[in-house]
Amino acid sequence: MALELADLRVFVTAASVGSLSAAARELRVAQPSVSERLRRLERLVGQPLLERSSRGVSLTPAGERLLPHAERCLDLAARALDIAREDDTQGTLHVTTHASYAPLAVPFVIGALQPLRYAVVVDDQHSQDALQRVAAGATDIAITLPMPHAPEVRLRTFRSEPVIAVCHPDHPLTARPCDTARLSGHPLAVNLWGSGAQLFHELLLDAPTRAHQLYRISSAETAADLARSGQAVAVLTRATVERDLAARTLVELDVSDMPEWHVHLMAAHHRERAAEPAIAAVINALGHLKS
Repeated sequence: MALELADLRVFVTAASVGSLSAAARELRVAQPSVSERLRRLERLVGQPLLERSSRGVSLTPAGERLLPHAERCLDLAARALDIAREDDTQGTLHVTTHASYAPLAVPFVIGALQPLRYAVVVDDQHSQDALQRVAAGATDIAITLPMPHAPEVRLRTFRSEPVIAVCHPDHPLTARPCDTARLSGHPLAVNLWGSGAQLFHELLLDAPTRAHQLYRISSAETAADLARSGQAVAVLTRATVERDLAARTLVELDVSDMPEWHVHLMAAHHRERAAEPAIAAVINALGHLKS
């Protein structure tokens, strides 16, 4: 019995959405077809991959082991099709980054590739997953936080972004000077990433912060939206809200005891692929950022 990509796609989708009926809707196929493909894959593996219950499905230990490899197989298959379909382009550069960094990463990469005829495909992943994709050859460039990674992955400095507190212009905190204690009396939407995040969190814990008013949000853009609507003060990278600050749709708060806090972003690539034209162009552009 041969392994089919369709079987892996059903398995990955069911694991993602948490039920077979939802997977069928997502894939636009009948539920019996989803069930049959899962049974086929489980027969091939020799053990259950999903635990079924009235509440949906969850991964078994074998399913947890298979999932990251199944995702990479699907990524590589999609990439192979992209390459095969290219016309007058020199190739396709796959970029993986978190949505919060995409406004910084994507224009930079496109600018670096300007002299070349390369298509660019961008997908959204957390840093650890992005680094694993670089190591596996499933993506070409990743913009990530600095963190442990496989030895075959090379990290290069991309940029360092200061973290600031912003709010709607009509927010009461804009009326007079502010410190962490005063900040903690209002709803906060916070990205707790980067150097200074731990110290800032400790300052909030020391202040009378209400747990229901502290929103830990991984997407900086979501935090910015809460600030734009006046629902919260957002603590995030300046780059996320540069246009808002220029247009005065958001204002920066001067928090007197705010720790010096930066989010350091890195560009990752596979060490053995540094000479490939598109990756080399990105590396060269990184060098110009430092000069």
